[in-house]
Amino acid sequence: MAKNRNRRRAVPLALAAGAIVAAAAAGCAPTGSSDQSGPPTASLQNTPGSSVPSVVLTPVGKERINLQTAPVENAGGKATFPYSALLYEPDGTAAVYVPTGQLTFLRHFVKVAAIDGNTVVVSSGVTPGQTVVTTGAEELLGVQNGVGEET
Repeated sequence: MAKNRNRRRAVPLALAAGAIVAAAAAGCAPTGSSDQSGPPTASLQNTPGSSVPSVVLTPVGKERINLQTAPVENAGGKATFPYSALLYEPDGTAAVYVPTGQLTFLRHFVKVAAIDGNTVVVSSGVTPGQTVVTTGAEELLGVQNGVGEET
């Protein structure tokens, strides 16, 4: 009888020990996919004539953030673009990202004149005819500000 009681105690103890070992191993295991250990998918590059570096993506980085853009429009002499392109720096400064090359993006600080629904009207920073990043801009800002190592 004492033998059965010891076995009944041993089984839960063994299960608990196994759970602890599994939890510890899971905490030590790398997370995410194995391709994250490869080269970075974004980097900063000095921009001639600007104190703000550009963010340069690799094709993989562009795909990961599902990068999308939209044109800056002209509405009554003011530049307008989708609200999804508008970002705010930690100090409250408004910004957008403008493509300057196939996979290169430069942050432009903008002065917001108004927000009308899903449309931002700015008085400076971008002009009609330019393009702004509407999806993936947050990730570009993260690279710019050193949040995370890659996109």
